Amino acid sequence: MIITIHQPNFLPWYPFFEKMSKADVFVLLTNCQYEKNGYQNRFFRDGQWYTMSTFKGLNPIVDKKYVNCERSWVKIKKGLPKFKKYLNELDQYISPSLSKTNCGIIKHLANIINPNVEIVYDWQTGLKGTERLIDICKHYGASTYIAGPSGKKYMDMSLWNDANIKVDFHENKQKIHTLDYLEAL
Repeated sequence: MIITIHQPNFLPWYPFFEKMSKADVFVLLTNCQYEKNGYQNRFFRDGQWYTMSTFKGLNPIVDKKYVNCERSWVKIKKGLPKFKKYLNELDQYISPSLSKTNCGIIKHLANIINPNVEIVYDWQTGLKGTERLIDICKHYGASTYIAGPSGKKYMDMSLWNDANIKVDFHENKQKIHTLDYLEAL
């Protein structure tokens, strides 16, 4: 069983889905701290940030709320008229909840790009870092965990060895936004 885990980014770049496509199970990590100035409420494309404004505070992702989701979404759509078709399909997922919005968008796009992966969620726990990832992998019966390239910087590899779970590092092959990938299909 191959598993990968990622926080639910807002309209993620294609490498997010590329990594997902290598797994049997993809875990959306929502019970973790929101990352200010990260990718949970925004994405960067062609030299510009597209942002869904959130209320201040570093609440867990599962509790994080957008300030005015409708207004932010309309602004994003106006800034990307070329992708109107795909963005209109995502209207149904836009809500005040960052987690529900992002997870809905990710599941919708995953169904188009790679409909064979099972998407599941994490749960609240006191575990952090590598211990948390290993706990999730054990819960789902993973023999292999696919990590992003930055995992080399923060994961304790000896804990993976002790857990008898192989770690593969996914290297991004295509540096394109998911919207551009969909347009090329």
